[in-house]
Amino acid sequence: MEIDTLLMTPGPVHLDAEVMLAGARALTHHRTNDFAPVYTECVTLLKKFFGTTQKLYLTTSSGTGAMETAIANLFHEGETVLTVQTGVFGVRFTKICEAFRLKTVVLACEDGKGVTVEQIAAALEENPEIAGVTVTFNETSTGIRNNIEAIGNFLQDKGKIFITDGVSGIGALPFKMDEWHVDVALSASQKGFLAPPGVGMIALSEKAWNKVETVKCHGYYFDLKIYKKDQEGAIPAYPWTPAINVMFSLLEALRKIDRIGIENCFKHYEKLAGGLRAALKAMNLRLFTEENATSNVLTVFYAPEGVAPKDIVTEMRNRYGILIAGGQEQFAATLLRITTIGAIGERDVLGTVALLEMTLKKFGYLKQVGAGVSATMEYFLNFK
Repeated sequence: MEIDTLLMTPGPVHLDAEVMLAGARALTHHRTNDFAPVYTECVTLLKKFFGTTQKLYLTTSSGTGAMETAIANLFHEGETVLTVQTGVFGVRFTKICEAFRLKTVVLACEDGKGVTVEQIAAALEENPEIAGVTVTFNETSTGIRNNIEAIGNFLQDKGKIFITDGVSGIGALPFKMDEWHVDVALSASQKGFLAPPGVGMIALSEKAWNKVETVKCHGYYFDLKIYKKDQEGAIPAYPWTPAINVMFSLLEALRKIDRIGIENCFKHYEKLAGGLRAALKAMNLRLFTEENATSNVLTVFYAPEGVAPKDIVTEMRNRYGILIAGGQEQFAATLLRITTIGAIGERDVLGTVALLEMTLKKFGYLKQVGAGVSATMEYFLNFK
């Protein structure tokens, strides 16, 4: 029997029907007063969730497009950027910098560990020419949540542009751009904001915008000076043709988060993540991420020795309609990843845990099933 697939992947995440149906509205023209309120309300709500009163622009792209927008607008060719690598997406920032002919100083952290302020301080001392610092807020390849607040407080008076990749973290974890002294924060629609992919977001501090004004953008499509002109026009607009129907869905999702209360969403994800981790520990599956850097967005853990992660992913999807994720790139042969954000609840986590147990018994790792489900139920019952 064919069944719908439940996305328990780090992104795109599972979405609810109301959000998806909002995207089925008839098209409106993007340079009219029919569409302008959609655009402006998305920007207004996103500023609230980013924790900023400063400039915020939308791009038609995935999160990688928002990353590229930041680098293309903030640095002169030949400037030096410190790129912190706590996983695949930290590496991606390095590659984007190199594509725009910037010099990079790479700070590669130990697997499973977040970056420390002391490590960043040492890199800056050794390389005083560094003009900017990139750090991933929530790294979905490794499950790491970096301490952006501490890093922002440290960098506040250092004269560097602090750029945070919040693609999977903003909307799903507490984030306060202005209070944490983040100069550039970026995200995308398909993860913490519970909408389909297609809209990137970039917010900039006054310090960052002053730098943008001095930089000749490395490109045209992502030139933020053009975005500013159109957004501040008589009819606020996006400079090109946007993903109109995705933005209909995004607005519905943002309104829903606002009605529920984003703090309530954070608490819900905390509960789901705790229940999942309790199950994995009960099944004697080893977590990859160090405890003090663990994220409620997802949990990353080692597959049992002798069982290929891709075989577990395939079995759960094809037999049970549950899609979890394997590891990315260098982690493909060892890691599994399960999200705890999206339009999901306790029943979805319990179902995923139960079917994972059945799969692991089939592959010979578990002798009996039930320990994981029992641990999850106990955690949920006792959660406050």
